[in-house]
Amino acid sequence: MEADARLDTPPGPATATATARPPAHQDSISETDQSTWKRFRSQFNPRPIQDDKPRTWWFASTAIPLIAAATAPFANVMSIVALAMPWRSTIHYDKTGNDGLPLQVPYDDLTWSVALNATSLACGVIGNIFLLCNFTQAVRYIVALPVSIVLWWLATGILIGITSAVHIYAPPALPHQLYTTAFYFAVIAACLYFFNTLILTINLLGYLLGHYPQHFALSNSQRTLILQTTALAVWLIVGAAIFQKLIGISFSDALYFSDITILTLGFGDILAKTPVARGIIFPYAVFGIVMLGLVIGSMNQFFGEIEVDNVVRKRIDRKRKALVETSPISENVHSHDQNTVNIHSETSESASPSKQSEETFTNTSTTAFSHIVLGQRRKQVSSEEKDRFRAMRTIQKEVASFRRWFTLIQCLISFAIVWTIGALVFCTLQPELTYFDALYFNFVCLLSIGYGDITPNTNSARAFFVLWSLIAVPTMTTLISVMSDTFISAFQRATNMLAGWSNLSKSPLKHSRFMRIPLVLNIGWTREAEQNSDISESADEEQVKSSLWSQQERPFPSSAKPGIEWRPSDMDVIQKLTYAIRRVTQDALDGGNQYSYEEWAEFMQMIQLSHSRPGELNMDKDEYGRLHWDWIGEWTPMMSKQSESEWILDRLCESMIRCSSMHGKRCPLQNEEIDRERHEYGLTKEADIGSQEGNNS
Repeated sequence: MEADARLDTPPGPATATATARPPAHQDSISETDQSTWKRFRSQFNPRPIQDDKPRTWWFASTAIPLIAAATAPFANVMSIVALAMPWRSTIHYDKTGNDGLPLQVPYDDLTWSVALNATSLACGVIGNIFLLCNFTQAVRYIVALPVSIVLWWLATGILIGITSAVHIYAPPALPHQLYTTAFYFAVIAACLYFFNTLILTINLLGYLLGHYPQHFALSNSQRTLILQTTALAVWLIVGAAIFQKLIGISFSDALYFSDITILTLGFGDILAKTPVARGIIFPYAVFGIVMLGLVIGSMNQFFGEIEVDNVVRKRIDRKRKALVETSPISENVHSHDQNTVNIHSETSESASPSKQSEETFTNTSTTAFSHIVLGQRRKQVSSEEKDRFRAMRTIQKEVASFRRWFTLIQCLISFAIVWTIGALVFCTLQPELTYFDALYFNFVCLLSIGYGDITPNTNSARAFFVLWSLIAVPTMTTLISVMSDTFISAFQRATNMLAGWSNLSKSPLKHSRFMRIPLVLNIGWTREAEQNSDISESADEEQVKSSLWSQQERPFPSSAKPGIEWRPSDMDVIQKLTYAIRRVTQDALDGGNQYSYEEWAEFMQMIQLSHSRPGELNMDKDEYGRLHWDWIGEWTPMMSKQSESEWILDRLCESMIRCSSMHGKRCPLQNEEIDRERHEYGLTKEADIGSQEGNNS
């Protein structure tokens, strides 16, 4: 009874509180979930459209968009072929088609597969349009990129679904039926769509993680790549539509014919026999080859820029930092600058006994003295600066050699992969080929020889060949270009070494027994005399050129009045800058130039002479631009993205603006007097004109 009474008793406040309170482990679970979500959310730090932070994940931010731009149009081409033709056909072994193979007669596909195939094509094309809008910045990155990814995911899923369904539920009845080339094009299109969605998802992830802003880090030339690849893809489709009617072949075979025409392979397995078809080939091949050349050139330029920005420049920077940390030539850089500041401040105080002296005299004397201090500082650190300059030049040469061979090795590896893996696929898709025959066929195609003794004659092999050839031929073209940059220079050096026997004064052959023969000795010394005369003539020309530079283009006087520190006037500096700008502009128009240390020292002197505040000559930059730099420092011109001529031209133009501005500030009274004279002259002219009008009246 007591137990029943306890059960019937309503719960008190304490009991109700205990009943309403959730268990302690539930609180801990919810807190853990919240902390996990916060940690997950903290990983995503999207950046604004423009910021000054450095970019990381350079491959995801730069290379991935270009790879997607190069492959997306061709994925659309494969998808168009997959929709334009049935996927199954009946083969008649007793009849021959226009390509010399057994006749294949396609039969209609299922209605639902055609509808889904069209939907997949629409998703792929719209996704490519949004990618194009993303490249041209017509649509925001954060909008266009997810749309492209989602649409290509849909296209991939639809194509995988219908190809799998057809293969499972309605396959062709072998051996009298088989899949057409269109079926294999659908498989290739699904793979390309999947590849593009995967790499673009990586690009979007890099933005969400804060590695780069929400736009593609591409130049204008790189943005045109997607337009060029789209134009080439459209040209292939146009050629397929034309040659299908003119030659009387299937749409997929017409695409294959257009492909081998543009790539200059010309196997001869499909021929244009009518005059109209042969006449159409004239303009079609010319425009197609030009488009292909533009695409290959843009891709080579793009990958070259990536290599310079992310391999060469970073390697130079690593070597520069290692040099700064380990080399003794950089230990006294800051101490020299600090000593220069202290010397200047102490001497300027002693040179100004009275702060109430005239402003003009103070400006002139301190400016002249600042150039004396600058000259003393340059004498102190001249040898160290030259050592730093030579060290950076050595790094540049080492990295340039590394880049040539690194690029060559990369191209050789790419060539080997395309050659060997492609041969493996071809011997699998075309069973009558051995692996050696497939290697021979691929090699002939890579070099654009095209004997025609071996050709892809199965539907799957032809579909794969279209994709493989669009990758292989540009790869081979790039390899040839890189080999020309590497081996041709080595061949030239070897030729110069073989030709060095004529310079007998520097050749060890001069002291050999062979050179004791009188006839050889006379011929050798005759050639040596001719070469020495040529060298002396060229040296005289260089001396004349340098004298012209030093006399005609160097307006600074060699001496000044005794007891007075001479400083070049603003007009002298402006004239000097004008001559220098003219010279460097010509170098920049000729493709840039690498200057010697003496030339750099002269340019640096002109840049610093344009600065009118002697107390700040030790500063690195002012409001107009950079004044001073360290050869192994962070702002060294040898690490600039510009050529040396372009970099110097920018600094000289900054110096011209600086000098002109300071001259205008330094001569306000003279400007006012000139304006007053002009005003009085104008009033006089008006009075004269008025008096003439009165006399005429």
